[in-house]
Amino acid sequence: MSIKTGVIVLAHGSKVRTGNEGLFKIVEMLRTMGKWDMVEAGFLQLAKPGLKEVVEDLTGRGANRVVIMPLLLFSGNHVLKDIPEEIDIERKKYPEVEFCYAKNIGADERIAMIAADRIEEAVN
Repeated sequence: MSIKTGVIVLAHGSKVRTGNEGLFKIVEMLRTMGKWDMVEAGFLQLAKPGLKEVVEDLTGRGANRVVIMPLLLFSGNHVLKDIPEEIDIERKKYPEVEFCYAKNIGADERIAMIAADRIEEAVN
């Protein structure tokens, strides 16, 4: 059986619609890389779809591996507790599916470089 990988890029979510648009742009950028069979957006709260709905969608489209990528900067409750608990629930519902939990963004020199660019933009 071939492996069909679905990726869920998971963000916090916002009640403000424009606050969620960045996630959809990043998902589209990841799709254009062509590295995974499917890439979808999901939200922890305040916006839809949630993790449960995206897992259902991806598995319904044939994904037998689901990678959850938390698009969160630092490791707080969501990264350490909430998301792993939700993944465990989904594992029980879909025992035939391999679930992989990617590391969150974290402290990374590439983030510092983006921050430096934004600082320079502000002062120029």
